[in-house]
Amino acid sequence: MNFNTLDLNLLLVFDAVMRTRSVTQAGEKLGLSQSATSNSLQRLRDALGDPLFVRTPRGMEPSALAMELELPIRGTLDQLRATLQRTQSFEPATARRTLRVLMSDIAQLVHMPALVARLRRDAPGVHLENVALPLREAKEAMVNGELDLAMGFLPDLGADFHRQSLFSESWACVVSKSHPVIGETLSSAQYLDAVHVSYHPAVAIHSILDQLLETQFSSRGIKRHIGLSVPYWSGLASTVAGCDLILTAPVGLAVAMRQLAEVRVLPLPFELPKFDLCIQWHTRMHRDPANQWFRDLCAQSYRAKEVTELPARG
Repeated sequence: MNFNTLDLNLLLVFDAVMRTRSVTQAGEKLGLSQSATSNSLQRLRDALGDPLFVRTPRGMEPSALAMELELPIRGTLDQLRATLQRTQSFEPATARRTLRVLMSDIAQLVHMPALVARLRRDAPGVHLENVALPLREAKEAMVNGELDLAMGFLPDLGADFHRQSLFSESWACVVSKSHPVIGETLSSAQYLDAVHVSYHPAVAIHSILDQLLETQFSSRGIKRHIGLSVPYWSGLASTVAGCDLILTAPVGLAVAMRQLAEVRVLPLPFELPKFDLCIQWHTRMHRDPANQWFRDLCAQSYRAKEVTELPARG
């Protein structure tokens, strides 16, 4: 017998006849006619060079070879059925899986606590791995199945990627509570006269902030005076709290920084377009049950942290 040419569907027929000891009942179990079942059994007999089953008054009795094949074939089929069932469903309470996620540092600061709390409660066996990759490498990792999804303030990753918007975020200003000029309100003149922090993390939407501000003030030929440029949020709250710099940041980050240092959060004194906080994933993971479940969990956790209240614009 050449195994490479064997129709593996014949093993289903073999298993059904072995279980029922009847060609008719085996066909009913498989949804085949009696003639189709008989033809399949004959093909398997020809391939193996053995009768496999002999008709007796008690039914179809297995040959010595059939009895030898029974457990290996049944075990393989049962294992395959179980594997396919697992891949088509996801039980978070009992799952054992690693989910690899690209998360912007702001998303990690603002939303990670609620996300991990839900994950530990609902899926304690799931290992969440937050990876740090440049956006180009992250896209490639998702294409290769090495990264499950990306979340945060991210640009559109393009074709073959799905995108789910979570909520629209706006901008706010962060200043020291002891700022020498700026108090409970912030005017446009104060904003333009101030020295600013330019915050440019590797994976985030902040790269568009200067473009938005340039559009806002292009007719006046005004640009911000940058006194500090940083790629990380770590230590940023205490830095702003101890000097006269002003930081323009998403509301979620601004409010989180208020928990870390003596800073004041103020609305921008002018309007800037809002932007989406989103989840993105590659098409290859679109129907994966674990990925679907985790996307829903992320959406619930993110929306629970949405910040909508700020002081009125002065």
